[in-house]
Amino acid sequence: MMVKMNSFRIDILDKFKPLMLDREEEIQKHRNFILKSGRVGGKTFGLAQKTYINLCNYKTHDIQILRANSSSMQESIFSELKKFFFEKLPENIFAQFKWKSSPPLKITSAWGNQIHFSGVGLGSKSGSNISRGKSPDRPLSLIIVEETQEIFSGLTGTEDLLNHALATYLRYLDDKIGKVIYAGNSDRNVNGKFNVWCREKLKDTTFITIETNWTMIKHWLNKATIQAIEMEKELNPKNYEYMYMGIPVGGNDLVYGAFTQSEHILMPKEDNSQIFIDNRTKKEYDFSFESVSRNVKRVYFGVDGSTTRDMTVITPIFHFNDGKLICKLGEVLQHDPKKNGQIMNNVLANKYVRQWLYNLMTKYGLQYIEKIFVLDGHNTDLAEQFEYNFGGYCRVVRFTRKNLIETSDRVNNAFVERRLMLTHEEWTEIVSKNKIHPYTLYNELETVCWREDYPEKFNDSIPNDRTDSIRYPVAYHASPYQLDDLSKRGVES
Repeated sequence: MMVKMNSFRIDILDKFKPLMLDREEEIQKHRNFILKSGRVGGKTFGLAQKTYINLCNYKTHDIQILRANSSSMQESIFSELKKFFFEKLPENIFAQFKWKSSPPLKITSAWGNQIHFSGVGLGSKSGSNISRGKSPDRPLSLIIVEETQEIFSGLTGTEDLLNHALATYLRYLDDKIGKVIYAGNSDRNVNGKFNVWCREKLKDTTFITIETNWTMIKHWLNKATIQAIEMEKELNPKNYEYMYMGIPVGGNDLVYGAFTQSEHILMPKEDNSQIFIDNRTKKEYDFSFESVSRNVKRVYFGVDGSTTRDMTVITPIFHFNDGKLICKLGEVLQHDPKKNGQIMNNVLANKYVRQWLYNLMTKYGLQYIEKIFVLDGHNTDLAEQFEYNFGGYCRVVRFTRKNLIETSDRVNNAFVERRLMLTHEEWTEIVSKNKIHPYTLYNELETVCWREDYPEKFNDSIPNDRTDSIRYPVAYHASPYQLDDLSKRGVES
């Protein structure tokens, strides 16, 4: 399908035709659209095209784009729109656009109408991530919810949260031309909350669901992308089904199948961010200085070191007197060398980890609480750096257990028994200072799976840096005597 706009044309998928054409009689019947796919499935193309069409055709109307956390929008939809507009608009028109790249993000067209970007405040501590309910200056021709599945994450992620986020803007949506688009990736688990919501909306006649996958936009992809997808299909067909075809495949192939967001995430108390609440038992876990000294036995620091490809992640896990192991996500140390450059192990330990550890000890009063680093024993240089820098007041355990099934089973057992929990908090990368949403960890826990051809190994195509920083200390905690490598200096049992 081709859409002509003045002197230029846009190539549009036939599947997107109901979304792109604005006939008033059809809009009254079907105002809501769900765009659902796996990766490289065409959703971003469709969103960019529809945004472009509306901005150019309805010059007296604005557009509103929402996401769970606004800090993620600049590198995603904001950048994609800028690239798309640059490619499609005449140079003299594009030059008149204004791109506000500091929060709150905003695009002002050559004609004066605008695209606004807002977060719904999920897991946010920053005001820029919260939709404050400001009234648009103009009526809206389009509302887009980007990465809708993120809004369904965590204990608070429900349809009510989604509806609450939309309520401010729906009353400004133009009755004749206004549409609402919910774009999202399928959950890996067939019964993930976003998948269930999408199935329910199939019964709602005001919704149209458009499912796409990479094969439908193959003509838009470069050869390198196509080759990578086809290689994944050949080597890991089950993961290919989920990642690129958008087919839920959750089940026995998942490494951490016992993890569920509704059971294992502790939400912060509304009036006290130091206290986190168990959703089932309503028990409160207090991370204040005074409470930690009374109620915490020890703190594990799970360390997954980086190469030039993967990340360094250190996750602090507080072992409470009641047996709970609670990952304090707000204190995670993370460094991504692919984005921020490689850091040598001696610099990492002596500069970054030392300051990070000092801050933790001061904040939580850990001076007289047992502290144990559990790291990949095969990374000998990192282990030696940690032993040299922290061995005087922390134990350093070189985790060398090779049986992935056995060690991941211990993590699953901890989830099943609800001994392992996670606090719902953002954390900050050490170099870039970017805020990292906890959804990235939840997604990893729900995605890491076994290889089809070698079921005792993890699928290397799926990141597992964050989950390994949890697996090491939890497996060690379950049987420390068997998992210690006693031949290494500085290791005790």
